[in-house]
Amino acid sequence: MTATATHRIGLTRLTTLIAGRATFRVMLYGSAALLALAWSRADFAAYAAVMGAVGWLCMVVQSGTEKAALKLIPRARRTRDQLAGMLRALVAYIPLPPTAAAVIALALAPRHPVTLYLLGIAYYVALGCGMLGVALHRALGRYVRDTVHFAVLGLGMGAMAALAFFAGVGPTGYLTGLLALVTALNLSLLPGLPRAGRPRPGLRRVLAGTIVLMGAADVMNNAMIGTLFVELSLSAHAGQSGELYFVTLAWGFALSVLYTLQRIYQPQLSLRVAGGGAAGARVLGRRMAGLAALAGVLWLALAGIALIQHIHGPIALGVLALTLLPVQALASGATFVVEHTDPRANAKAVVAALAAVAALGAVAIPLAGAAGAVYALGANPLVLGLALRRSQ
Repeated sequence: MTATATHRIGLTRLTTLIAGRATFRVMLYGSAALLALAWSRADFAAYAAVMGAVGWLCMVVQSGTEKAALKLIPRARRTRDQLAGMLRALVAYIPLPPTAAAVIALALAPRHPVTLYLLGIAYYVALGCGMLGVALHRALGRYVRDTVHFAVLGLGMGAMAALAFFAGVGPTGYLTGLLALVTALNLSLLPGLPRAGRPRPGLRRVLAGTIVLMGAADVMNNAMIGTLFVELSLSAHAGQSGELYFVTLAWGFALSVLYTLQRIYQPQLSLRVAGGGAAGARVLGRRMAGLAALAGVLWLALAGIALIQHIHGPIALGVLALTLLPVQALASGATFVVEHTDPRANAKAVVAALAAVAALGAVAIPLAGAAGAVYALGANPLVLGLALRRSQ
């Protein structure tokens, strides 16, 4: 069977993949609502501050490695098992140091705020490694593992939230349970994946370069959220961390649908670009980048007027995020295409976008709190669009 046939996405396969991930996402956001009801405002704000600040670490582990797997492995013939083996080693060994640090802190000082941060770091690193593990199975043509993994993860997360609500499990216990769940799921992914042997000369360098360049966009996008949470926690509006957490959860849910479709179809795009479709992809990326930049300018202008009129509160936060989503979707589509034709230019663009968001957040957050943080996100599609359009 050819690589194209192996990775063909029919209706049944697409529906199954989306169902597994939908279970995870629904439980993720439903659990957050349940935790807000189960815990005191202070406990939930502390939990939200941790999850918002360190959640980007999941993308550090997952994004570049997953994209590299889905780009390189479907094309590879002789190096297929070597590539998969090197990435399998990351799934097996990267979670060990942060998990060990979290366990030690849990044993020595379970109530210390640092312990909660260490648990959050270990959880997100392990979560990212699990997503890499299922991506490896997909890259090898085994799509069922993806559905099972995310469905079980979502159900387990819902069970832990129920324990928090009915049995009084606090943030520390909740994160400890999630860490144990993700660790067990990750171990179940390792059998059946090739083990790392001695790779061909230069293969490590090719894999590492692909990981860094293709992972830049998602890592920086998530680092933007973490940076804004840190800036908010250092401002006079630190008590709005919970509101911002719920908005970013909804934001992440909407974008996750787009990202899921991108990952599902990435092997096909990779094979098409390798087969002579690079010129058409560059034209498409340039057009999408230009539209994202134009939409970003318009959104920043209209949202800025709203903030000047002192339109704040949870509803305003939701409206700001909702109206920004189509703009961000355009920018995300442009980066998805460009990272397959010019990954270096794409990486430079997302670094510039992160700097712009952080700078705008430093000004907007002290003035408007959580609403200022959402407003600062509007700099992302604008800068991405301008940089990517210039590069193509």
